[in-house]
Amino acid sequence: MTEDEIAIAEKGPDEQAQSGLEASALRPLNVLAIALSAISPTTSVFLVYGTGLASAGTGVVYAFLIAAVIVLAMAVCYAETGSLFPSAGGTYTIVHRALGPVWGGLAAVLFLLLGLTTTASVFTAAATYLSGLVPGGLPVGWTALTMLAASTALSMGRIAPASWVAGAMLVLELVVILAFTGCALAHVAPDSHPLTHPVVPGASGLIAAVVPALFAFNGYDWPLYFAEESRGSRHTLPRAVVWAAGVSVTVELSAVVAATFAVRDVDRTVADASPLSLVAHQVMGSTGATILLVGVVVAMFDTGLSANLGYARVYYAAARDGMLPGPLGRFFAHTSRRSRVPVYGFVFLFVGNGLLCIFSSLNDLITFTGVVLVTVCLLVAVSALVCRARARRADPGARPPFRMPLWPVPPLVVVGGLVVALTQQSTRDLLVVGVVCLIAVTGYVIARRPGRAACGRRQ
Repeated sequence: MTEDEIAIAEKGPDEQAQSGLEASALRPLNVLAIALSAISPTTSVFLVYGTGLASAGTGVVYAFLIAAVIVLAMAVCYAETGSLFPSAGGTYTIVHRALGPVWGGLAAVLFLLLGLTTTASVFTAAATYLSGLVPGGLPVGWTALTMLAASTALSMGRIAPASWVAGAMLVLELVVILAFTGCALAHVAPDSHPLTHPVVPGASGLIAAVVPALFAFNGYDWPLYFAEESRGSRHTLPRAVVWAAGVSVTVELSAVVAATFAVRDVDRTVADASPLSLVAHQVMGSTGATILLVGVVVAMFDTGLSANLGYARVYYAAARDGMLPGPLGRFFAHTSRRSRVPVYGFVFLFVGNGLLCIFSSLNDLITFTGVVLVTVCLLVAVSALVCRARARRADPGARPPFRMPLWPVPPLVVVGGLVVALTQQSTRDLLVVGVVCLIAVTGYVIARRPGRAACGRRQ
């Protein structure tokens, strides 16, 4: 990085805001709403449950429990490192400052990929559910593209109004998922014992289901991407990360446990194209299930909107900090003079996600995205270990604005759990992500510029 780029990266959030994004527009409640909307417990459960059930049987409950432990450990890793380096770059900034520009560049590349798969998968799933609600159906790809266009239009304005839209939809979706959970618990199948006698095809299937479950909880780190548009970001945003993870784990685990207890015929439910729709019809009736699925579509739109808001800001930060070359960097660093949002980032997301909505498979998007997410989490967990170790050597008495409990247990739990989970993923996804990582690391090694900030240094 050049000296000017390093100076920008080392500015505080208020100073950085003057260089691009809108300053102090968000309050902690706005940010928490965006994070919970990005996680979207309703979207996550209805999107991922079928994949987990097919892989782990009724042992899907234990797959979600294992994922929950990893997520809570991951949340405190994000919170501590995010409090050290508040920036719209979020994960990219953490890895960059902890492990250096090469690994930070890899994180930026992985987020470019996530922006083009996560949002597309959410809108494709939403269009699929919406098509099932309309007599005669709808073209799923084009319906997903229409929903993406509406989300992009909302994202182009100032961030605060969009965050209130996300918050309003979040209230609706929490009502939906809690109503489904209550109905499922009220209709427990007499022969269902997922906690004491789970029907599990095999240990490998249960472990494989952990990665989709991790995908279901994903989004709790979203507060970090609004560090330059929030108040008191060093202290409030790390706590918002932990709160978002805790709420998502509580709500989603409750829904998964309730749904699994309500499964009357495991084989029939696994074979169904939409297992939770089948369960909903059984426990809520036709009218209740229809209302529920409308709420699911709304929740998925909310998730896509929140994802759009975050990914464009990651691209902006990577470009601003000199991690994207020449014209590409100038493209993603451009912000609107009126709204101060990274509009070209939203254009990129719209075009890329739009193509995937029309031409890709939902299942392929989900499995590939899961492996990319696990790779990103591994980078952050290693960064958390490195940051604390360096900080202790530099100043044994220093304390970060947020300090994770039980260190070094959380990052070690994350690394161990994710490595085991990766061993059960498809060879194709592992090869594709591995090749992407190899190309990205090689490219950044070749083009590496001098300059690396000390991880333990407090800004």
